[in-house]
Amino acid sequence: MFQFLFRKWRGSSKAAVKRGEKLAGFSSTKIKVQADQLPEQLGLLADIPLHMTVSKLEGSLPADFVERIQYRVQTEHPQMSDDEFACKWFELKRFFLMNALLKRTPMFSSAIDDIWHAMLMFTREYQRFGDQFVGEMIHHAPEREPKQMPGERAWFDWVYAHLFEFTPASSACWNGFFRYPLDKERTRLLLSASEEEIAESLFDMKKAENNQELLETITILVRKAVREARRSEESDTYDHTDLTDPIGLPGSMLGMAAAMMFFSIVDEGDYLTQMEALQPQEEEDPSYKASGCSSSGCTSLSGGEDFLWVRR
Repeated sequence: MFQFLFRKWRGSSKAAVKRGEKLAGFSSTKIKVQADQLPEQLGLLADIPLHMTVSKLEGSLPADFVERIQYRVQTEHPQMSDDEFACKWFELKRFFLMNALLKRTPMFSSAIDDIWHAMLMFTREYQRFGDQFVGEMIHHAPEREPKQMPGERAWFDWVYAHLFEFTPASSACWNGFFRYPLDKERTRLLLSASEEEIAESLFDMKKAENNQELLETITILVRKAVREARRSEESDTYDHTDLTDPIGLPGSMLGMAAAMMFFSIVDEGDYLTQMEALQPQEEEDPSYKASGCSSSGCTSLSGGEDFLWVRR
């Protein structure tokens, strides 16, 4: 299944951004996944205790509201199949769950953002959704100018990998994963701060005060991040860490997240080169096209540009 995560892009690369495109995966114009293949409970990993919160999220989205959103989106994008909408809707719900956990949640996908925009057109229903799910409006605030935020994108990828099972549509929806290292400010925080300081800095503790599952999940994520960061600092090479357990093998979503942490902290040369070495060797599928997406939005190799929207 990892062919969807990290497809190798043949050809020479003349700049770091070109090498970054290899880690991006290949983003399809049509998502080739059937809706009935999507996992239940948003594909939460076994140790993530958010099942009641996911149920609350689902219960805050009445079927008639979802049908109206889908109708609006497919009217604007008549080429979009029901399965493609279902996959993108699935990923938007994952985004809303991350939004409930994180202090700052950038939107790194124009395709998912399009559906979020459609939701916003139903003002009363959208307000009711936020109130029922997290007790407040989930704001969609555009930046005046697109911003380069590779460190934020790296943290988004790390958290995503530690919350969710990977699906074949994940990489296409989010324009690939793990192309950027964590920023130094964040790694210094993970290496030196207390768990409480890390939680307050990176997570939305206000929402967690009223939701025990969010609080427990934040505790789990903070401890995992601290463990990965501090084991990375103590190790000479990635192979010498104990971060390659059976559920986090190199080449897997968790394995690549751990490798991203290691190569963000231990400078063994070029980050992209080190990450590429861990990728499974896969043949390119010509039905996929390379897509670049920095934290300023998603830019196709043909030059089209989309923009980043950030929750404040």
